[in-house]
Amino acid sequence: MEKVGQVSIFEKSLRPRRHSYTSRLGLRRNKSGSSSLASESPQAVDPSILTILQPQIDERGNPYAPNFPPSDFDWYLKWLCVQISILPEAEASLLANDADSNTTRLGENSRFHRTFLAINQIIRSEDNLSIDEILEKLMEKNPLAPYSGTHDVLVVQRRLVFAMLGWQSMLFLPASNTSRSSNLNIYRAPGEPNSGLIFDDWSVSMDLADRPLAILLKAFGNLLPARPHSSENIASELTKQAFSWKALGSSDINGYLLHTLLRLHIRWVDTLSLHLDYDKSTKSLSLFRHPSFCVAMLQSRGAIYSFASTELYPIDPRATSDEITHFLKETLLSYRLLFGQAKASRRFFKNMLKSETVLCCNPDPLLRPLCLDEYFAHPLVPPDRNVYVTARDFLVLGSRVERLANELDATKPKSLIALLHDRRDTLQYWTFWFVACFGAIGIFLSIVQVVLTSIQVLQASGKIA
Repeated sequence: MEKVGQVSIFEKSLRPRRHSYTSRLGLRRNKSGSSSLASESPQAVDPSILTILQPQIDERGNPYAPNFPPSDFDWYLKWLCVQISILPEAEASLLANDADSNTTRLGENSRFHRTFLAINQIIRSEDNLSIDEILEKLMEKNPLAPYSGTHDVLVVQRRLVFAMLGWQSMLFLPASNTSRSSNLNIYRAPGEPNSGLIFDDWSVSMDLADRPLAILLKAFGNLLPARPHSSENIASELTKQAFSWKALGSSDINGYLLHTLLRLHIRWVDTLSLHLDYDKSTKSLSLFRHPSFCVAMLQSRGAIYSFASTELYPIDPRATSDEITHFLKETLLSYRLLFGQAKASRRFFKNMLKSETVLCCNPDPLLRPLCLDEYFAHPLVPPDRNVYVTARDFLVLGSRVERLANELDATKPKSLIALLHDRRDTLQYWTFWFVACFGAIGIFLSIVQVVLTSIQVLQASGKIA
């Protein structure tokens, strides 16, 4: 990532385009209940909202006062605007302007802008907060607009805070069809695969709004993974678990092999918690498509750290702040393992860029070099290795990586093309080529011998001179 204030040629091509998305908050409701565009032009989220992705203190520990948004995050502004556009009407009404209760601005100093930044400041200034505590502090700083709908006002306010926590952490997306429910709901796309390893449920009781965010998140499932209970704090060859370590190289597991041998369909998702989620029943692998967000969270210790558990018990299933850091770094490293380090996988990803619409629409500028550069260096991305040990390099995501590797180990090539590119078993690979080469040479010599013999026979019979 570039320093604040520096502008690259690539960044200039990604400058936020105002008026590129229409938000539901900029719509008016007519008497029939349908939406019609307000008289004002479509809105865009003000770039100053990106201060949530910047550190609160500088390298010397002094308070940090950003004066320019981080570079190359135009995608987040557009993504956020789309999320706001599908916010339920009840929650959207809490962000209405003082002057016009039917229309809300998204620009700087609007109620949305103040609320969004206030929530971020609250969760980054104090640990172990609950939604109710965040809401209480929010109302002291930036009162929400009066609510005149038919729903319980406290339920609507809690849902709004829950939605903004999801947008700022990208761990989940809030459900948009919540009019008939009094719970906290996470969005699940129609037909979305469910491996059963991430989400236990997509709806939890509103009673959990007074519990710490780590407990609330855990109620949905394993959205923020922690290290296995059996793992040691430091991977060492002297530990008893060393015999069970799994060593992997880019030739053992990569995107091309997953596609060719397992026939996996890769789903590029906006939910960080689903990264590397493999659903065997549908042969689908979910990958987070915004790696620069992981970099921003590491740099700023942003909203995702508000879900960290402060209960440091050995059997605590919730992730600590250190484990969240591991999770973010391992997510970045997984792109290198799956795509960047193997030539065939880089070519496979390049083809995906052309065929996958989701990768062409509002792309993350970091994803391309992370997956296509043979040699990639970034201070927050762990360096490439020839051999990865899951207990050391994927301390948190190791189970997800090993699950894919085990599936590959149990799969044999089913076509000649797959066999030609399967280098997992080096002995088998080179044995095949040696046999093929010597076989081809033998066939060629046999053909030559037959031709020469035929010529001799014809010469002996006088048919040719």
